[in-house]
Amino acid sequence: MTKVIGLTGGIATGKSTVASYLKAAGWPVYDLDQITHEIEAHNQPVIHEIAAHFGDEVIDNHQVNRHRLGEIVWQQPAQLRTLVRILTPALLAAMEERTKGSLTIFEAAALFENGFHPFFDQIVLLTCDPVLRLKRLQQRNHISLSAANQLIKTQWPQDLKLGLVDAVFDSSHGTKSCAEQLQTWLAKLE
Repeated sequence: MTKVIGLTGGIATGKSTVASYLKAAGWPVYDLDQITHEIEAHNQPVIHEIAAHFGDEVIDNHQVNRHRLGEIVWQQPAQLRTLVRILTPALLAAMEERTKGSLTIFEAAALFENGFHPFFDQIVLLTCDPVLRLKRLQQRNHISLSAANQLIKTQWPQDLKLGLVDAVFDSSHGTKSCAEQLQTWLAKLE
């Protein structure tokens, strides 16, 4: 049976970079956010359900307009929960289609925030020094310190996640080193 691994961490902790290293090393790694984008672009039953709940103004050319939908769900937590409820069956089906071999890794930034933790056999948390994290976020997104802090506050605090995961890796000293440590841990699971 395939072990399903969740790779999570706050914004700017290096998740995507570490996931890229793992994928380049041959590990089966998928990005749940990318899968969500595919569903919102091609899964017509989900698109219709989103339109029924949020209105036709969030649909362009038979696809979800993520910007317009985001303006609604990021301002109203109840609406975000509704969107997650609509997307979850399609996401779980997509995860099942991609799960193969002895283990499969899914990068999931909002794994806990969206209630996805029960769907993983093991969860890995990437952490990062808070000052470095702010600096990474400011540089990557070309935003102010204040805006970076606001983005970080939209996610669960790193400390809250620590007691809910199976392994923790710190990317403060480089994402390549972090990925190498994670590969050693993953190899023990196979």
